[in-house]
Amino acid sequence: MIMNEGIDISCPVSAERVNENVVRTVALEVLMLAIISLSAANYIISGILAADFAIRAFTKGDFSVLRFIALQINKILQLKIVPIGAAPKKFAAGVGFVFALSISVFQYLQMPYAAYSIGAILLICAFLEGVLGFCVGCVVYTLAVRPFLKIK
Repeated sequence: MIMNEGIDISCPVSAERVNENVVRTVALEVLMLAIISLSAANYIISGILAADFAIRAFTKGDFSVLRFIALQINKILQLKIVPIGAAPKKFAAGVGFVFALSISVFQYLQMPYAAYSIGAILLICAFLEGVLGFCVGCVVYTLAVRPFLKIK
């Protein structure tokens, strides 16, 4: 994906690829679960969301329930496979883990405004990825990693 500012969002440090359509489907699932969790003030749903983010961020994601459901949806809808770099998506999942865990903790501590504030950011990022195909975490990843790789 090339941005207007001339920043190439890519994964120069890993050859591992994931299917962009599956990632976008997972983002829509995250969007729905986050809305349910925030409207019900349910820290258990946020905790489950955090656990799934952790599975996708820190492993290959084979045991992610959201990824499994997304794969089935993609198969049913016969969406084509669109390979993209996995490292920025794993970074974004790691950020999602921190956000979802924070939401869950704030909900448990009955601090709704803190949970809503962080939840709003998670909802915006999930919407941008799922609906528009724009990964905020990937942009942050590229900007954070690029100086260390000395890429022009």
